[in-house]
Amino acid sequence: MTTALPNPNPPAAPSPGAAIYVDTENLRDSDHAQNIVSQIIADWPGPLPLGSVSLYVRADKIAVWEMWAESSYPDLRVRVRGIQHFSNNRAKNSADLAITADAVADLGTGQAAATAVVSNDSDFGALFVKIKEMARSAGLEHTPFLWITSPDAGALSPEMERFIPDAMRWDLSASPAAPVAAVDKPAPKPLPEAARPALPTASGDNPGNETIAEELISRLNVGKFKVTDAHDVFQELWPRHPAATGPAQFGTFLLKAVWPILQKRGVLMTRKSSPRTYEITQAAKDSIAKPQPQPTSQSKANAESTPAQPARPVKVGDQLTPSQLASAVATGITDDLFKASDAQDALKQLQPQHPAASYTAAQFGTWFARQLWPVMEQHGVVLASEKPRRYEMTPDARHRLTSLV
Repeated sequence: MTTALPNPNPPAAPSPGAAIYVDTENLRDSDHAQNIVSQIIADWPGPLPLGSVSLYVRADKIAVWEMWAESSYPDLRVRVRGIQHFSNNRAKNSADLAITADAVADLGTGQAAATAVVSNDSDFGALFVKIKEMARSAGLEHTPFLWITSPDAGALSPEMERFIPDAMRWDLSASPAAPVAAVDKPAPKPLPEAARPALPTASGDNPGNETIAEELISRLNVGKFKVTDAHDVFQELWPRHPAATGPAQFGTFLLKAVWPILQKRGVLMTRKSSPRTYEITQAAKDSIAKPQPQPTSQSKANAESTPAQPARPVKVGDQLTPSQLASAVATGITDDLFKASDAQDALKQLQPQHPAASYTAAQFGTWFARQLWPVMEQHGVVLASEKPRRYEMTPDARHRLTSLV
C-alpha cells in the first residue's frame, strides 16, 4: 500500500518519494549538520526512495548551503530556506514554523509522499499530529512520518520519548544499519544491503580494505582528490561491490573502512567537512612502491646480536606536532570518559614544560578544542556529552592514537 496522500490532479509520473526537512539550527554546527545529512542520505532505510531534501539555515548562509547540497546530491530536489536572525537567539520558532508549513504543503500538493524531520526539538509534535490527521482523512492505515534524532544535538524532550511511536523514529546514535523504522511501515525494516557500509572479504568483488587502499593510492595521481574521483576508480575495479552503488554510499564506506589505512600510508585529509577532500602524497606512493624486504638468516643473526635500542623519547624542548601531543595525552588518560582537565593532567605529567600545561582551565579548553580535539576526533574519540562536555576514548581510538608516535 502506498503512503502517498491523495492529489486532486495526480500526475502520471512515479511517486515523488520521501522528503527530508533538516532543522540545522537544532544541530551543533555546520560540520555536524553536513555530516548528519550525509549519513541520512547514505543510510536511507526506504522502502520509499528519497525525493527531496529541505535545509533550514541562517539567512546569510543560503548561498553556501545551496552550493554544497546541489553539488553533493544532484539527484535530489534541493530547497534551502533562510531563517532570519534578528537577535542573538537561535530563531528556533521561525525554523519550526517554516518546516511545518513546507511539510504540510508538500504532502497536500503531492510534492512528497512521506515526511522525515531531522530535529531533537519536541515542537514538531504538532506536525506529527497534523500529518496523522491528513493520513486518516485520506484513508491511510499508517502515518507517513519519520522523526530522525541525532547525537550531539541536545537531549530529547520527555514529550518525544513519551508520545512518538518507536516505529516512527530513527535514532542516528544507533547503528546506521538498523534504523528504527521505515517511513511508511509501523514495524522496523532492515536497511537495504546497497546502503550499508560494506564489510568486504578478501577476493572477487569484495576485496580486503588493505587492497582497496593500495589500489586507490596506486591509481590516483599525486595531489588532491574528491570522493567522486576515488569512487570512479573503485567502481571500475569492483562494480558489484555494495559501496559502488553511488558516491554517497562510497563516501561513507571510504571514511569508515578505508581512510584509517590510507592515513597510515601517508594520505592526507585536506578538508574534513563535507564534501571531504583528500590528497595522495609521494610518501603514500612510496609506501606501496617499496615493500619491506624479508629478513635473511644473516640479518636475523645480526639483529639478535645487536642490543635493542630504546625508542627515542620526545624531549620537552622538541617542537611537537598536534598528532604527537594527542598521542602523548591519550597515553596518559586512563579512563574511557574524560574531560579537558583530564587531558591537561596527562599533559602536565608527560610534558610538564609545554606551555599549555600551565594554562588556566578556560585557556586549556580553548587550546584543546583547536589543537588536540580535531586529531582525537579523526582517530575515533567521540563527544559523549555537550553539557558538561565529556569525551569518550574508545579502545580503537586509544590504539590508533597511542600508535601515532
